[in-house]
Amino acid sequence: MLRRVTAVVLAGGASRRFRPDKLAERLDGEPLLDHVLASLPDQVTTVIVVGAPREVTRPVVFTSEEPGGGGPAAALVAGLRRAVDEASDAIVTMPGDAPLAGKAAAILLSRLEGEPNTEAVVGVDAGGREQPLQLALRPAAARNVVETAGPSGAAGLSARRLLDALRPGLVSQRLEPAELWDIDTRDQLLAWRLQSSSAVSSIADMAAERGRRVGRPVVIAIDGPSCSGKSILATAVALRSGAAVLEGDDFYRDTLPSLSAAQREAMSDAAVVDAVIDWERLRDEGLLPLRAGHAATFRPYDWGANNGRLASAKTVPAAKLIIVEGVYAARQELADLIDFAIYLGIDPDVRAKRYAQREDDPGWRGFWERGEVYYFSDVRPPASFDLQLDAEALT
Repeated sequence: MLRRVTAVVLAGGASRRFRPDKLAERLDGEPLLDHVLASLPDQVTTVIVVGAPREVTRPVVFTSEEPGGGGPAAALVAGLRRAVDEASDAIVTMPGDAPLAGKAAAILLSRLEGEPNTEAVVGVDAGGREQPLQLALRPAAARNVVETAGPSGAAGLSARRLLDALRPGLVSQRLEPAELWDIDTRDQLLAWRLQSSSAVSSIADMAAERGRRVGRPVVIAIDGPSCSGKSILATAVALRSGAAVLEGDDFYRDTLPSLSAAQREAMSDAAVVDAVIDWERLRDEGLLPLRAGHAATFRPYDWGANNGRLASAKTVPAAKLIIVEGVYAARQELADLIDFAIYLGIDPDVRAKRYAQREDDPGWRGFWERGEVYYFSDVRPPASFDLQLDAEALT
């Protein structure tokens, strides 16, 4: 029995993408870090928080990596170094910005307890990718990680490299997307809050009912103007239901960057609609395998280079609910693969403010806008969708 467990909660970092302090943001009426601390399993007797001291609602021991700013791997080693001093049957580690970190910890600990010959358990996502900050370890395994890190304390290293110190006694445990979800941006916080909304509940219920009737994966398209929050809504539904998400931006046509301004200007509005998203690849490499119950593997557009190059292969795992999101997600060429289509509208003034925050070339924005206007007026007007939602009502 694992009667005494030490929890290591990683709460450092500079919160650069979520100013001023993401861990102080309120979730269900309490700061995010307190929310995580309150969710820890009952067998946790000692809590070590790696990060700057702050007011929290339960007794904890604060520690930090030396020197500071060494990254997640260094923080993990610092927490384990302090944890091995405790008289514990096991140690469990987790990020302090993951709302369901406590639930994930309980799952990992249960697996460790049920397999006496296992030294450590790591959480993995649906694609089998290891999540090195979500671990359950026996004390001897934790000491091995600390010793392997050496004098540098793993500063600047990838946390996944630390897992090599646990093999071959390391096993993996599948965790659901919501159990792995961490909050690094305000959009991610909004998606987490939105999953309990009536809109998301309605979508999840419709999808479940449809799935019972058709006996195969259900496909939902979330379409609407740029900046309306389609990806946030899709994420919220996925967190609620475990859906797999196909991002329309992954299928941006690789020929577009080579078009000159004059060539773009010469295109008709209807031609712009057909030119932006490679719906053929979206259909063949994304929707068809997922709707058939298989994983989809494809090469997404490389937005980092943004020169027409495709990035390394990406896999979207099979799921009972598939969401394809983005402008043009509900175009007619995909209609036979989509069970129902959702239009997410937005007030034009709000959209303009959001759009202004993007660093788009004005000429390119005009090209994109021509396509959107034509698409939502002549090709796929809002009234043609199965469900219409308003972005402001969701927030």
